Amino acid sequence: MPGTDALGGATRIYRPRGVHGRLVELLGRRIMGERLRPGSLLPREAELAQQQGASRTAIREALKVLSAKGLVETRRRLGTRVRARADWNLLDPDVLAWQAAEGGSPALTQQLVELRRMVEPEAARLAALRRSADELAAISAAAAAMRASLGDPAAYYAADLAFHRALFAASGNPLIDRLGVIVSAVLAVSFRLQQRSLLPFEHGLALHERVRDAIAAGDGPGAEAAMLDIIETARLELDRATVEMRL
Repeated sequence: MPGTDALGGATRIYRPRGVHGRLVELLGRRIMGERLRPGSLLPREAELAQQQGASRTAIREALKVLSAKGLVETRRRLGTRVRARADWNLLDPDVLAWQAAEGGSPALTQQLVELRRMVEPEAARLAALRRSADELAAISAAAAAMRASLGDPAAYYAADLAFHRALFAASGNPLIDRLGVIVSAVLAVSFRLQQRSLLPFEHGLALHERVRDAIAAGDGPGAEAAMLDIIETARLELDRATVEMRL
């Protein structure tokens, strides 16, 4: 079942709790960290079960989860092999989280920013043109929650995620709104990577309030430009955070 983490939102599917969740997390992170490289064979079920103190049924179920995410494939008599990176579901919330947990990389941060640039500014522009009174109220409430939680990073991140999800919902396009679920996972990963190198929360809040104000005024180009400023600020912070994590 989806899990709500400290950043808020259903950003993860499998939490590292219980035997099943722990096995999925362990093997997923080993693959993301290249301790299990593409093309390599995983230990046999019986060996994994002995190593992890788990039943073979639990091992088998964990491998099914990883298979559904495109990370491994199991063939009779050959065993379970790590699939090529091109086959991985890189937009899966767990896969994104495991990549971040393994330290991220300049390539990952660049890819996250590029995805946001493609989607969020247009969503903000459409929200300014199409939002209902209730949708504007949800965006405004999330911005207010960000302001109220300036001294509480976990609450601030949760409110930030709520802001972006409300903005996607206000786009008036259910397909774009669905992309908001993916972007929420991207944002959660970005927040984790940024935690060592954040600008003052007040700066980020001011940028979000600019987006809110443009949406309230029906200013599509203004909302789009303000969202681009948020993404560019995040890019600079992600670059700094990635460098610091590797020092």
